[in-house]
Amino acid sequence: MNPKIDELFHAIRLLEENLLKEIDQEEQKLTRDLLLAQKKFKINLLVYITRAPLLHLLTAPIIYAGIIPAFILEFFLFIFQMVNFRVYKIAPVIRKDYFAFDRAGLEFLNIVEKINCFYCSYFSGLLAYTTEIVARTEQFWCPIRHARKLRFHHAHYFKFTPYGDGERYRQELPKLRDDLKEK
Repeated sequence: MNPKIDELFHAIRLLEENLLKEIDQEEQKLTRDLLLAQKKFKINLLVYITRAPLLHLLTAPIIYAGIIPAFILEFFLFIFQMVNFRVYKIAPVIRKDYFAFDRAGLEFLNIVEKINCFYCSYFSGLLAYTTEIVARTEQFWCPIRHARKLRFHHAHYFKFTPYGDGERYRQELPKLRDDLKEK
């Protein structure tokens, strides 16, 4: 890989790690006393439901029906990893690293809001988990950047060889595959 791209890639990752550390430190400043003080912002469940716009209530079943394909996807990902990652000796993606269900501890949320937060946390985590599994699979089978600029790319993308560079692809493919192995 081009040393300058490698250097920039690592600098971006370092900045991302520093940003996450700062966010963690900021979140740790929230003390238990602050959470207890937040109870005054809690809306009674009956009030919450009666104030909800009718369209929110009518669309909720459609939103929550998404949990069925999500569970199917998660089951498929489990089987996919158990079979394919073992065959190709790719380090498995650790599920718990992608899911956070901490909002249930927020005292200002009522039970419906907590369920909503759980649902969104689950979906966000599932998609991040899915992205990492697919990214590792892509790095193993097709680590070539696209010809056009993408709006979103996973964390492995910049390790890939440039579009159209067959020589580098053949040279770097074994190393890119080796990087995925369990250490």
